[in-house]
Amino acid sequence: MPRTLVTTLTALAGVAFALPAAADRPPHATPAQPPIVPGHDQGWGAESSPLMHPGQAVRYWTPDKQAKANAADLPEILPSQAAAAQRRRSVPAAQRLTPGGDANGYAPARRPYTDAERSRITGRLFFVNARGRGDSCSASVVRSAVELLVVTAAHCVYSAPAGAASGSWHSSFAFVPAYDGRAAGERQREPYGRWGGRRAWKPDGYTGTTGGDWNSIYDVALIEVGKKARTLQDAVGAFTPMRNQGGRHTIVTSGYPGLLGRKPYDGRDQLWCLARTRPARMLGAAHAKLETGNCHLSKGHSGGPWVLQGTNDLIGVLSAGTENSEADGFSVANTLTTDSYGAIVTKADPGGVYDALSVKVAGPARPVRRGDATTVTATVTMSGLMAAAQVPLTLTVPPGTSLGALNGAACRPAERTATCVIDAVRPGRPVTVSAQVHVARDAKPWLPISAHVTSTPLDPSQRDNTSVSSIATQR
Repeated sequence: MPRTLVTTLTALAGVAFALPAAADRPPHATPAQPPIVPGHDQGWGAESSPLMHPGQAVRYWTPDKQAKANAADLPEILPSQAAAAQRRRSVPAAQRLTPGGDANGYAPARRPYTDAERSRITGRLFFVNARGRGDSCSASVVRSAVELLVVTAAHCVYSAPAGAASGSWHSSFAFVPAYDGRAAGERQREPYGRWGGRRAWKPDGYTGTTGGDWNSIYDVALIEVGKKARTLQDAVGAFTPMRNQGGRHTIVTSGYPGLLGRKPYDGRDQLWCLARTRPARMLGAAHAKLETGNCHLSKGHSGGPWVLQGTNDLIGVLSAGTENSEADGFSVANTLTTDSYGAIVTKADPGGVYDALSVKVAGPARPVRRGDATTVTATVTMSGLMAAAQVPLTLTVPPGTSLGALNGAACRPAERTATCVIDAVRPGRPVTVSAQVHVARDAKPWLPISAHVTSTPLDPSQRDNTSVSSIATQR
């Protein structure tokens, strides 16, 4: 049966539920495959929409218009797929990880949505598409200095309809955190209000061509919403964006599938799904995309968050998936890379500091007897608004010493150099890597130990990426 890959448009929201034991770190990283760190000449750039009037979008998206908002059209289901569509067996029972999950792997989230942090952070994004039709996507609040940024998929803000000479920006963006389409009153349906969009950003590598650029590694976007008495981030919280290049994770995703009239996939209920990811199997872009076969929706939740289970770490946004008529359905998310998310966040939040990694190496306070061993530590800190996965660290010791056991990261030691990869470094949570150092009997009185942490162009200063400390020795 052919595998038809499609993009989807519908909002995602956070969820309130009990999960299995949390996996509070990204997957184990292999030092031999450090992350790709693009330079400014490799897709580094962003484009912004015209300025919009947040108040106009807030007034436009009345409850009646919200109820009629739909997801974008999908390709026609082929006749050979019709029978499978009726059975809706897109995720085999053995692959469903979500307790109580349906044939798509999803289950209803627990109400009220305001009780769970993820539900408050994520909401439904309404907009008028390039053809003038009311649509919806998913979006979530992301940490920023302005505290007004919402992250979603680029095809939720920009597209080039079939036959169009160029792409166009969508308009009238209105973000509703923790949207509850079945609540009795407007205040309960929009517990944190309606936040109108002021400007949107996409990577300049995203063209918006027909089909939504489902194969684009740049399918990620940011929207700044208008100000209120308090910021959006202060009102509902925010996910921490995590720079990463994909891999194997356990994630939670949620959303509002938007097929009008099809309960519970009518855009009014939050659904959630638990999944394990793998590198995407297309276009050789495994370093920038994630894929899962545990969660699968048609016409739903594009732009929605993929969050590491047990954390608030946002590792990607939903970009595409197969139609749910296929027995081996899957969905795909774009990871937050330096040249995609990094390119747009530097434009959308120029006052924010992202990916500010630093390292400090320290040795023993007292001299080490020659012929003995001692322990040195390298502490890596993230001072910015972003977390980072698979952070490369190099430890080097001078002649007259050799490296022994290392702890705190996945390391590949040589005699005097160790190449390590730290699973994750989060803001305010330093990571320490320790190394045993053997001192030769003929070692010099002072032995310089150095550590270097690899950062990206998002780091405003590289001076603190290298640290040196000397060990005193004695006979």
